[in-house]
Amino acid sequence: RIEEVSDSDSDPSEMDPSEFDPGLMNSIIQPANIPSTAPQYSQQQQPVLQPHFPGRPPPDQNAERERTKHYQCLYPIYFDSSRSRAEGRRVGKNEGVANPLAQDIANACSQLPVTGQVVFEPAKTHPKDWANPGRVRVLIKEDGKPAGRGSIKNKHQLYKLVAEYLRAHPTTEESPMRMRIAGLPPPTKPIPPPAAPKGWKLGTILPLHSPALSGGGVNENYFKDMMQEMQG
Repeated sequence: RIEEVSDSDSDPSEMDPSEFDPGLMNSIIQPANIPSTAPQYSQQQQPVLQPHFPGRPPPDQNAERERTKHYQCLYPIYFDSSRSRAEGRRVGKNEGVANPLAQDIANACSQLPVTGQVVFEPAKTHPKDWANPGRVRVLIKEDGKPAGRGSIKNKHQLYKLVAEYLRAHPTTEESPMRMRIAGLPPPTKPIPPPAAPKGWKLGTILPLHSPALSGGGVNENYFKDMMQEMQG
């Protein structure tokens, strides 16, 4: 059976389970700077997402929000084969993948025919997928016309193209290690699978900054420490 996505589907309201401003960790990544999922990276090659602290020029969040408000949003849950349509999946079940990650969605978008307008927001969270943070915004239309080289006509085609990439680059236990966040040390021991609260579906592979991994290889006081550093 072919499943269709309604044009009336809207992006969900944002959720922040860690109780900090997710805008602090937003990072605009141009395609050339988004790491490929194919090779393995050394410590020097891994990208670092840098929060904004006092003493550094803060980004104009209002201007950035206004500039990107018409961009198409992509969350990992849209491509999660373990989810139903009602639970947030937006591609056909056979098109979905296990454990999709936002960083891989950003990688996919970097290879699509868009003009570099890819915004990776590692701390934005879908309300039905609190344990898998990360969102990607993509400019596919500008002034009512297809952006870039014009080969992506609508969000449904965008979903399909991203899903194809994710199926060709399946998530592995090494995938989260390719995205480093400044101030978040890499784990020194294997991260145990997250314990899913009753009634929630969690992926078995999550980003290192996932709140569901606070008992594993990630320092559970990381976000608290970050906020204290910001407050001086």
